[in-house]
Amino acid sequence: MPETEELGGRSNCSKMKQLSAELHELCQPLTTLQCTLEMAALTDTQEAYREAMETGLAECRRLVASVESMREILHETMREAEKFEADK
Repeated sequence: MPETEELGGRSNCSKMKQLSAELHELCQPLTTLQCTLEMAALTDTQEAYREAMETGLAECRRLVASVESMREILHETMREAEKFEADK
């Protein structure tokens, strides 16, 4: 069993690194979204609002994709942990 525990530990470490990378990737679209909205608020024009909306929607799509990826990594890790516990 120690081999299985060691392999499970390595697998979980790899998953944690994947989650960490995904969290890091969330920063760029969040920063872009925040900056775009702040700039639109400062520029009081219809064109600025439209650009902010288009950019905001594109960044939201990136955020959703990243969150979905993180969710899949988490679900896979949970399934592996449940299987590992059941095999003990």
